Amino acid sequence: MIRKNRIVVDYSLSVLERTQAGKLIHDHKKAYLKPYGYISLIQKAAVSILAIAVLFNVITLLQLSLRTTLDSDFLARTKMFSIALLVLFGVALALFKLYDVMMNNVMQKQQQVEQEDQEILQKVKLNRFFVETITPNASGKIYWKNVKDSYRENGFIFIHMKNDNCVVIPERVFASASEAAEVFDFITMQIAQNK
Repeated sequence: MIRKNRIVVDYSLSVLERTQAGKLIHDHKKAYLKPYGYISLIQKAAVSILAIAVLFNVITLLQLSLRTTLDSDFLARTKMFSIALLVLFGVALALFKLYDVMMNNVMQKQQQVEQEDQEILQKVKLNRFFVETITPNASGKIYWKNVKDSYRENGFIFIHMKNDNCVVIPERVFASASEAAEVFDFITMQIAQNK
């Protein structure tokens, strides 16, 4: 619903849309979505484990090359240890790729259901004084003076706060592209007037 000084939109974001928006926010401002921060920690831990495996492999290969007398037992242990580490490295890379492919497939299959899910329905109200976000669990108002900037990218309108939180509005909730542009113009006007 769009009126002269008041805009109200209701929508649910699918996991796919949240993922896309998160990547766009990260690319645009290197922002951080707090509820999904633990996912990046899991990925960082996996990369660290892989780095440790590679480091152990390099150390083993250095021991092998620096050792002047090579007995057969040492060589056999070193060879098996190196092969096992390389196999683990390959398996970890394959699992990363498999995870990405499976996650994208599941997100695309669930997108329509999630967009219509009333339990995760969000309402965003924009007026001359503040941005209000309402979810089934919480609501909050952000005054325009606390908004850093706003931008449109890949079918989303982003309202970026000074505390690095972000309100994401999918443009699909508007009747037309011109209506989305009108809302974006309203947002940028409010930010400019309240700086």
